[in-house]
Amino acid sequence: MSKTIGSAIPTAVLDMLTAREGDGAEGPCIIVITIDPDGQPRPCLLSPGELLVVDDQQLRAAVWPGSRTTANLDRGAAVLITVAAPPEVFHLRAIAERLPDAPDSELARFTFTINSVERDGHEGLPVTAPMWFAATAEARQEVLAMWEEQRRALRH
Repeated sequence: MSKTIGSAIPTAVLDMLTAREGDGAEGPCIIVITIDPDGQPRPCLLSPGELLVVDDQQLRAAVWPGSRTTANLDRGAAVLITVAAPPEVFHLRAIAERLPDAPDSELARFTFTINSVERDGHEGLPVTAPMWFAATAEARQEVLAMWEEQRRALRH
Protein backbone atom coordinates (compact mmCIF):
# COMPACT_ATOMS: atom_id res chain seq x y z
CA MET A 1 0.00 0.00 0.00
CA SER A 2 1.29 3.46 -0.90
CA LYS A 3 1.70 6.11 1.76
CA THR A 4 2.23 9.82 1.08
CA ILE A 5 5.50 10.92 2.72
CA GLY A 6 5.77 14.55 1.63
CA SER A 7 7.04 16.42 -1.41
CA ALA A 8 10.82 15.99 -1.17
CA ILE A 9 12.56 13.34 -3.23
CA PRO A 10 13.60 10.64 -0.74
CA THR A 11 17.30 10.17 0.00
CA ALA A 12 17.19 6.61 -1.35
CA VAL A 13 16.03 7.92 -4.73
CA LEU A 14 18.51 10.82 -4.75
CA ASP A 15 21.33 8.43 -3.91
CA MET A 16 20.31 6.02 -6.64
CA LEU A 17 20.07 8.73 -9.30
CA THR A 18 23.23 10.63 -8.40
CA ALA A 19 25.45 7.61 -7.68
CA ARG A 20 25.21 6.47 -11.30
CA GLU A 21 26.24 9.75 -12.88
CA GLY A 22 29.50 9.20 -14.72
CA ASP A 23 29.76 5.69 -13.32
CA GLY A 24 29.62 3.54 -16.41
CA ALA A 25 27.06 2.81 -19.06
CA GLU A 26 24.43 1.39 -16.75
CA GLY A 27 21.96 2.47 -14.14
CA PRO A 28 18.36 2.48 -13.01
CA CYS A 29 15.44 2.53 -15.40
CA ILE A 30 13.14 5.36 -14.36
CA ILE A 31 9.50 5.11 -15.40
CA VAL A 32 7.82 8.41 -16.32
CA ILE A 33 4.09 8.21 -16.96
CA THR A 34 2.08 10.97 -18.62
CA ILE A 35 -1.49 11.00 -19.88
CA ASP A 36 -2.40 11.01 -23.57
CA PRO A 37 -5.22 13.29 -24.79
CA ASP A 38 -7.58 10.28 -24.80
CA GLY A 39 -6.90 9.69 -21.09
CA GLN A 40 -4.64 6.67 -21.57
CA PRO A 41 -1.39 6.42 -19.59
CA ARG A 42 1.80 6.82 -21.63
CA PRO A 43 4.92 5.20 -20.12
CA CYS A 44 8.40 6.47 -20.93
CA LEU A 45 11.57 4.77 -19.72
CA LEU A 46 14.40 7.16 -18.92
CA SER A 47 18.01 6.13 -18.48
CA PRO A 48 20.46 7.75 -16.06
CA GLY A 49 21.78 9.82 -18.96
CA GLU A 50 18.37 11.41 -19.51
CA LEU A 51 17.71 12.51 -15.94
CA LEU A 52 19.52 15.02 -13.75
CA VAL A 53 18.90 15.75 -10.07
CA VAL A 54 18.64 19.50 -9.46
CA ASP A 55 17.75 19.28 -5.76
CA ASP A 56 15.34 17.38 -3.51
CA GLN A 57 12.31 18.96 -5.24
CA GLN A 58 13.35 19.06 -8.89
CA LEU A 59 14.61 16.78 -11.62
CA ARG A 60 15.45 17.62 -15.20
CA ALA A 61 14.68 15.23 -18.03
CA ALA A 62 15.72 15.00 -21.66
CA VAL A 63 13.03 13.50 -23.90
CA TRP A 64 12.90 12.88 -27.64
CA PRO A 65 11.20 15.94 -29.19
CA GLY A 66 8.75 14.12 -31.47
CA SER A 67 7.54 11.68 -28.85
CA ARG A 68 4.05 11.43 -27.41
CA THR A 69 5.59 11.93 -23.98
CA THR A 70 6.96 15.31 -25.07
CA ALA A 71 3.56 16.26 -26.51
CA ASN A 72 1.88 15.28 -23.24
CA LEU A 73 4.39 17.23 -21.17
CA ASP A 74 3.93 20.28 -23.43
CA ARG A 75 0.16 20.01 -22.88
CA GLY A 76 0.65 20.17 -19.12
CA ALA A 77 -0.37 16.55 -18.53
CA ALA A 78 0.13 15.06 -15.10
CA VAL A 79 3.47 13.34 -14.50
CA LEU A 80 4.13 10.28 -12.35
CA ILE A 81 7.74 9.18 -11.91
CA THR A 82 8.26 5.69 -10.49
CA VAL A 83 11.62 4.63 -9.07
CA ALA A 84 12.41 1.25 -7.54
CA ALA A 85 14.93 1.91 -4.75
CA PRO A 86 15.10 -1.36 -2.86
CA PRO A 87 13.56 -2.30 -0.54
CA GLU A 88 10.79 0.09 -1.65
CA VAL A 89 9.28 1.79 -4.68
CA PHE A 90 8.65 5.52 -4.75
CA HIS A 91 6.05 7.37 -6.83
CA LEU A 92 6.83 11.04 -7.44
CA ARG A 93 3.99 13.21 -8.70
CA ALA A 94 5.22 16.26 -10.55
CA ILE A 95 4.46 19.23 -12.75
CA ALA A 96 6.57 19.60 -15.88
CA GLU A 97 7.87 22.83 -17.33
CA ARG A 98 9.54 22.98 -20.75
CA LEU A 99 13.03 24.47 -20.70
CA PRO A 100 14.51 26.40 -23.62
CA ASP A 101 16.42 24.31 -26.14
CA ALA A 102 20.04 23.68 -25.23
CA PRO A 103 22.74 24.44 -27.79
CA ASP A 104 23.89 21.40 -29.73
CA SER A 105 21.06 19.19 -28.45
CA GLU A 106 17.99 18.02 -30.29
CA LEU A 107 16.30 16.80 -27.11
CA ALA A 108 13.32 18.44 -25.43
CA ARG A 109 14.26 19.44 -21.88
CA PHE A 110 11.88 19.62 -18.94
CA THR A 111 12.05 20.43 -15.26
CA PHE A 112 9.89 18.19 -13.09
CA THR A 113 8.86 19.92 -9.86
CA ILE A 114 7.80 17.30 -7.35
CA ASN A 115 4.58 18.05 -5.47
CA SER A 116 3.90 14.71 -3.77
CA VAL A 117 5.86 11.55 -2.98
CA GLU A 118 4.41 8.17 -2.07
CA ARG A 119 6.37 5.26 -0.64
CA ASP A 120 5.17 1.81 -1.68
CA GLY A 121 6.59 -0.87 0.57
CA HIS A 122 5.36 -4.24 1.72
CA GLU A 123 6.25 -5.78 5.07
CA GLY A 124 7.99 -9.10 4.50
CA LEU A 125 7.97 -8.65 0.74
CA PRO A 126 10.68 -6.12 -0.14
CA VAL A 127 11.61 -5.04 -3.64
CA THR A 128 15.04 -6.61 -4.10
CA ALA A 129 16.26 -5.08 -7.37
CA PRO A 130 15.38 -2.09 -9.53
CA MET A 131 14.78 -2.22 -13.26
CA TRP A 132 18.21 -1.65 -14.78
CA PHE A 133 19.76 -0.45 -18.03
CA ALA A 134 23.19 -1.85 -18.96
CA ALA A 135 24.94 -1.17 -22.24
CA THR A 136 26.41 -4.11 -24.07
CA ALA A 137 30.20 -4.18 -24.40
CA GLU A 138 29.88 -3.15 -28.05
CA ALA A 139 27.69 -0.12 -27.25
CA ARG A 140 29.37 0.99 -24.03
CA GLN A 141 31.48 3.87 -25.41
CA GLU A 142 28.61 5.13 -27.58
CA VAL A 143 26.21 5.08 -24.62
CA LEU A 144 28.69 6.84 -22.34
CA ALA A 145 29.23 9.59 -24.93
CA MET A 146 25.47 9.97 -25.50
CA TRP A 147 24.73 10.18 -21.76
CA GLU A 148 27.47 12.75 -21.23
CA GLU A 149 26.04 14.86 -24.06
CA GLN A 150 22.53 14.57 -22.62
CA ARG A 151 23.70 15.47 -19.10
CA ARG A 152 25.56 18.48 -20.50
CA ALA A 153 22.32 19.62 -22.17
CA LEU A 154 20.42 19.17 -18.90
CA ARG A 155 22.98 21.20 -16.96
CA HIS A 156 22.81 24.06 -19.47
